[in-house]
Amino acid sequence: MRFFFSQAIVVVATLTFQTNATAAKGIELDSREYKLMLVPERFAGSTPQQTVRRFVRDQLEPAVRRAFGDEAADELKEKGFDLDERRSVRFWDTDDCALIRSGFALRERVDLSDEGRPASEPEITLKFRSSDLFLTANMQLAARAGAKDAESKFEEDLGPLAVRTASGEAIVSMPRSSRSQFSRSTTQTVDRHAVPQTLKEVEDLYPKFDDDLHLVAGESDMSAKLAPSEEYRELVYKSSKIDLANDMKTSFALTIWYEGVDNRDRPALAEISFSYDTTDGAVPAEAARRGPGLFLAMQDLDWADPGQPTKTALAGCAG
Repeated sequence: MRFFFSQAIVVVATLTFQTNATAAKGIELDSREYKLMLVPERFAGSTPQQTVRRFVRDQLEPAVRRAFGDEAADELKEKGFDLDERRSVRFWDTDDCALIRSGFALRERVDLSDEGRPASEPEITLKFRSSDLFLTANMQLAARAGAKDAESKFEEDLGPLAVRTASGEAIVSMPRSSRSQFSRSTTQTVDRHAVPQTLKEVEDLYPKFDDDLHLVAGESDMSAKLAPSEEYRELVYKSSKIDLANDMKTSFALTIWYEGVDNRDRPALAEISFSYDTTDGAVPAEAARRGPGLFLAMQDLDWADPGQPTKTALAGCAG
């Protein structure tokens, strides 16, 4: 089903805002990422690399040629996508979905060997996502002192403008449009036995988490236990960087999820995205124009399905 809007709405955030009373003078978006769900059945079979090549050749490259020009499209055509990540993914939440209901997501990733065995320590990411820039900016999500491989990001995520009904059906805007959400996230590596099992153990990894959760959810039972979602095998194929605008490059990522780490040929999800870093929080006008132009065109690709559930929504919370 499609819903017709009077005009397309494209949200472009390139502003600098105050975070909190003790923070720096303003906040700066680290990056912007456009995300589009694809028809997962298109990637069925035991040779996803071949299907990825076909998608790039027949779908993505012509769209890039129209939006970015011949030079960018020729580079994409020549270099294609390479397998960059192979890992397992699952999300953790309470029985009553205390995290996802409050805008948080707790994700665990583990690198996998060619044989599908764990090949790294768990990477834990705590993320808060909201359409409200100021609320997201005030989230701290700081990792504990001495955290291993700690990295924080403040990003803008752009997706198709769509409304999901009570029955789960997605109503996608026509003409095509986009909507913005802002996310603050911090990732750290932990020992296998240190994956949090309660909200209190999340706070052990992120000492300001109780304050962050209280900001949006009020008093919470920090002793509440966490349970994992289904486990997904994730393949991530990435392109080289191509020119988006003068002195600014973008790269594409195609992500495929399979329910269960032993599942080799029945995808549950496929997503194409492209992203770029800001320059001290600023985005050149040319990049701000060309990015949405490509994204709107991509929503009409034969392999696109803007109404498909996103990664977080699919894994989500069963409570």
